[in-house]
Amino acid sequence: MKITELLNRMTAPLFFDYQAERLFPGEPKHLVNVQLARFVRAGVLIRLKRGLYEFSHAKIDELVLANFIYRPSYISLESALNYYGIIPDVVQNVTSISPVTTRTFKTGRGVFMYSKIVKDLYFGWQTVKDSKSDFSFMIAEPEKALLDYVYIRRIRDLTDQRIDFGTIDRGKLIKYSRIFPSWVINTINEQYNK
Repeated sequence: MKITELLNRMTAPLFFDYQAERLFPGEPKHLVNVQLARFVRAGVLIRLKRGLYEFSHAKIDELVLANFIYRPSYISLESALNYYGIIPDVVQNVTSISPVTTRTFKTGRGVFMYSKIVKDLYFGWQTVKDSKSDFSFMIAEPEKALLDYVYIRRIRDLTDQRIDFGTIDRGKLIKYSRIFPSWVINTINEQYNK
């Protein structure tokens, strides 16, 4: 497999090793993987994690990448809050929620952090079409992102958090908060009772 062959046959800018292996059925799998590693060293591919690659010229949005790197997951916490303009701080790492193990992936495209949440609290996301590609990504609704933030980061007082509540649907926030532990509900209620 040569890089020109891979570029001609692989239509997607983001792919798994098994997809490359299928495109070259006459070559042993281990040789395809050796070539992929060489393409990474040459700077043609970016290895996002074991078995997941991106063409270096592709520039796929990091929110799209986050959903591919670890599944199942959805963007939440600081990344989602910043995406919606609820917090002004620009986050350096992409933060997500997953019902499986907490993990961090350091890649050539940045750091992707996944926080485990119990399965009963794994809800409240939407699928958003990426404006620059054919991909979509899953991201928490604003209210759920705020609740995830309070719960995962163990925040007991929102006073100093620089949160803009203007875009938060209070009814949805209260509805979603009922599923969370009582201390999360109390933290949310204290904010609205001030």
